[in-house]
Amino acid sequence: MLLSGDTGVYSMLSLLKRRFGAERLRVQTGVGSLMYLCASLGLSWQDARILSGHGRALSPAALCHEARTHCMVLLLMDGERDPRWARRALDMGGLQHVAMTVGERLSYENEVIAPFEDRAYDPLCAAVIENPEPEKGLPPVGLEDEAFIRGKTPMTKKEIRSLVLSALRLTKDAVVWDVGAGTGSVSVECARQCPWGYVYAVEKDGEALSLIGQNRDAFHLQNMEVVPGRAPEALSDLPAPTHVFLGGTGGESREIMAMLKAFHAPIRVCATAVTMETAQLLTEEMGKYADFSAAQVAVNRLERVGHYRMFRAQNPVFVFSCTI
Repeated sequence: MLLSGDTGVYSMLSLLKRRFGAERLRVQTGVGSLMYLCASLGLSWQDARILSGHGRALSPAALCHEARTHCMVLLLMDGERDPRWARRALDMGGLQHVAMTVGERLSYENEVIAPFEDRAYDPLCAAVIENPEPEKGLPPVGLEDEAFIRGKTPMTKKEIRSLVLSALRLTKDAVVWDVGAGTGSVSVECARQCPWGYVYAVEKDGEALSLIGQNRDAFHLQNMEVVPGRAPEALSDLPAPTHVFLGGTGGESREIMAMLKAFHAPIRVCATAVTMETAQLLTEEMGKYADFSAAQVAVNRLERVGHYRMFRAQNPVFVFSCTI
């Protein structure tokens, strides 16, 4: 069987091994496109992160995360996820400083290997993305409250946000519903922790919706969508979640929990409450599950008062979690 592309990188080799068995295959390969591109540029690529947008659902947020945390990303592309798509994603993700070199028609007489230009490219091409100052891992949890645009909309404060993120146990590819997102502070924290996933910030208040959008854009998040509407109606068209935060349900916790249970798949749920009535309702609904956990958190913050410093109490908050 004659195939194009690299035999060991996003190829049909795995499929052929499952179909015919490894013992019945003999793989013969030439010089791969990524090897050829790096050799042409005089680059070592043992530390590179290899990604493919060729017929694959590579998201802008995932590309940006890998480019942000690696000194080199090697990217295979196609007609849809082409160099212009990649450059736009990097720029919107706050990575204007990273360099991208594109190679097209590699090894042919009319090959082109050059820094990115805003033009049409061959449908099958590859790129080297270089970041001289990569960051390490995921960003830290617990952004300062002052980092958000707040207005008059209630916001989950830093200390509670950190507990919520801990209780959610997010994965890099999590699909998160933030129900009653307020200013979007929890949505922002979640989106920063799941670059290969997606966050849906659901909110009914018009002013809050505007704030969520502003905070999303301020943090260059391309894996976060603002969803207007009231739960549970606004949730019906969203992709199935793996994680859910209930920050403000408008008394619809029972209906939302019933909707989540109908997915018949493990979903990690965290909820907060500030009133006894909401706390009682959440205890009844979430307390049915074996790993149910509940805590009341009272935070005192150090503040300066004149020439002195003293602790000022914040409103106590209930934090609940379980796995449905």
